Amino acid sequence: MKAFQLKNIGNAGIAEIPAPEIQEGQVLLKVRANALCRTDAKMWKMGHRDLILPRVLGHEFCGTLASDEKLYVAWPGNACGKCDFCRKGYENLCDQMEIVGFHKDGGLAEYAAVPEKNLLPVPDNLPDKLACMAEPLACTINALTMANVRKDEKVLIFGAGPVGLMMALAIQVRNAEPTVCEINPSKIQMSRNFQRKTGITVTEKVPQGKWNTVINAAPALETFTDGVKNLISGGSFCIFSGFTKNCPQPSMAKEMVNALNEIHYRQLRISSAYGCTRQQIRLALKILENQADILSLLIEKTITIEEIPQILPKIWAGQALKYIVKPI
Repeated sequence: MKAFQLKNIGNAGIAEIPAPEIQEGQVLLKVRANALCRTDAKMWKMGHRDLILPRVLGHEFCGTLASDEKLYVAWPGNACGKCDFCRKGYENLCDQMEIVGFHKDGGLAEYAAVPEKNLLPVPDNLPDKLACMAEPLACTINALTMANVRKDEKVLIFGAGPVGLMMALAIQVRNAEPTVCEINPSKIQMSRNFQRKTGITVTEKVPQGKWNTVINAAPALETFTDGVKNLISGGSFCIFSGFTKNCPQPSMAKEMVNALNEIHYRQLRISSAYGCTRQQIRLALKILENQADILSLLIEKTITIEEIPQILPKIWAGQALKYIVKPI
């Protein structure tokens, strides 16, 4: 079958590989659509903590079974189901976690092997190009849950990429008030139609005021130090995007000390979110079904698997919304 395979960091391309062999408890999913995300680009450019090479990338995908031709989203995790985390509903924190597209081959291929227990049926009226966005939307739901975002609260998001904008819409669904801050004017322009349709404000500079919650959907460390300053006393900062390791500004150490003291003196709370659970994907599918017209505005283009090498640099540079890959 045809697949997009990362052989080692910086070396990825189209490969002809055998279809996956099905293990006990698995099914073979015929991939209908896979959304590219910045994590895919990050793996290609610089690797990832959970990445095992070589790897067929892709963790935001949906597909059909030969048995019923019904569309399913695949939760990309594979948890043990027995540990304390799994029993308490935090399966994304399972110590034995294996993630499709990270530890195991993923959805940027014609077929993918996934645990049958991880299949979540897609509403009949939801097209595959939107259904495959359930996983990133579910990750934003996880962040809002961990930050305990409530009705009528004000939430500031750093980063107006596709995930930051999806998070803003999920905040609206909770009847809270999102504001998105994005330092790149071209990215603000890319989402103009989404902004007009939702009424969500995307601004280049942080507006005046204080927020109940600040969430970083961008990897710059400044989002943390600046975000802490913009919280109300007792507010919460949620680390959603991992921070880049390089620290270009010599003054950042002082800024970090100031931020930590702000946390201490104003009783600020720090939370974090990584991945999502199956239940959060179910919630995401409901939002996608109800907000399909709006979320479709985040899809820049549907492409073939052969076009992925041209698109990843664009995604890495933050110059794209969502690209949907149709492997077949």
